[in-house]
Amino acid sequence: KDGVFMNKDEALTLYEDKMSFRNLSPKTIKMYKFYLSKYFDDIGKDDLSSLTIDDAIRYVADLKNSGKFEPQSLNIIISTIRCFNELVLDICVSKSKFPLVRFKQNQISIFSDEEIQMLLDHADLRLKTMIFLGIDCGLRVSEVANLKISDIHSKEGFILIRESKRGKSRKIKLSNQCLHILRRYWSVYRPIDYFFPSSFKKKAGQPITASYINSLFRNLLKELNLSQDYHFHSLRHTYATHMLEDDCDIFLLKKLLGHNSFSSTARYVHLTSHDIKSSFSPSDKRGYTL
Repeated sequence: KDGVFMNKDEALTLYEDKMSFRNLSPKTIKMYKFYLSKYFDDIGKDDLSSLTIDDAIRYVADLKNSGKFEPQSLNIIISTIRCFNELVLDICVSKSKFPLVRFKQNQISIFSDEEIQMLLDHADLRLKTMIFLGIDCGLRVSEVANLKISDIHSKEGFILIRESKRGKSRKIKLSNQCLHILRRYWSVYRPIDYFFPSSFKKKAGQPITASYINSLFRNLLKELNLSQDYHFHSLRHTYATHMLEDDCDIFLLKKLLGHNSFSSTARYVHLTSHDIKSSFSPSDKRGYTL
């Protein structure tokens, strides 16, 4: 910065310090630092204060042409480098000059009621409890993994999600059925701190990992011959879609999901048969004659 020599360690430390003010989770900052570190290594410059936006553009273009990176991954890398240029190098980055990669969003996979029942019928008690938290509360897999007993407020009827994505906390309604299965699970496993503690001795007192939950869920999908397009996150998609179909206000749903942007919630506004039946055409109200 300002012509002062900057090595890799100094650059990463400055970047982490600047990013910490954005209230991002440690996991997110760690991911950004990983991509930034790889950028520094691949670009091959000793003095990182001399990096330019043209260096970044050429770097991302090479990654894209290699065909080894999905558009979503490229966009994380672009966002990471943008932030480094702006926060550390004080270089204003034009989004028109260094844009995100445009790509077609994958179709959101939604479980049918029959498929949800199949999952609940065939999962063991631990996985069934996790699935119910996804489908009845809309929890992310990381939120399920890090849930603590102290987060369950049975008398008040809510679950507290502490400092999840982007460090935001929120409350989710605790239904009678959800409370019932949480109590069943607790009576069998008797967890002390984390609701789903790791089963590995070396990680005693720590929560189960999100990747392990995903692995358990994939195995269940395979066992039931359900589409491999589904993921644990599909439970959250299904929760959001069902909430809207059951007339939940979209602004309330935004809060329940913990979305930062309204556009993230708006993608669940699907044109379903439910919407078509409840909608009307101008001629229904205006009395046009033919």
